Amino acid sequence: MYTNRFLLLLILVTSPLLTRAQSDKPVGGHFGVKVGASFTQVAISGTSVNIPKRALQPNLGIMYRYRYHRVVLQPEALLAIKGGTFQQEAVGGRTTTSNSYYYACLPILLGYIPTEGLTIQAGPELSYALNSGSASGPGAKNDLGAVVGVHYDFLDMLSKLSLHLRYVHGFVNVSPEAGATYYNRNVQVSIVYNLYPKKKKK
Repeated sequence: MYTNRFLLLLILVTSPLLTRAQSDKPVGGHFGVKVGASFTQVAISGTSVNIPKRALQPNLGIMYRYRYHRVVLQPEALLAIKGGTFQQEAVGGRTTTSNSYYYACLPILLGYIPTEGLTIQAGPELSYALNSGSASGPGAKNDLGAVVGVHYDFLDMLSKLSLHLRYVHGFVNVSPEAGATYYNRNVQVSIVYNLYPKKKKK
């Protein structure tokens, strides 16, 4: 509920600023650096004392964006924290513990540009857990997820910046518990600083 309201507010606030930027070049590629926040949680089924709750965690990384007319290929390399928090029933109330899963992620996205400034994207995300086997880490080293999202380009003084909104749905059971299954669920909001090539002097 709160995540949906936040995303809707973010789109409404930024939409007047969104239009064509230097990425409207019909063919070509560039690198970018991104940083943002993730609303992260695990979906639990089976027998577990843990009650999953959402947490706000950072993400950062680099990307390469190649455009061919209206089609975009965008591989990325990210560091992201997934997992969320857990609550457990206890005498006198509930206790909360951190559930931080540290991942090196490789999303490979294919996009389509319906109108300049907006790209709709989807693709797989391969993730490797950096703290698997630890007390607060996942039970599996690898995760495979599906990514869907949008890429917005800003205007004028902010023309080197872009906004990424995406949802990552994990398919691998990362539970450390034998009687339960855990699946990563992640909503990411990131700002990208685009490293556009310098324009050649005529």
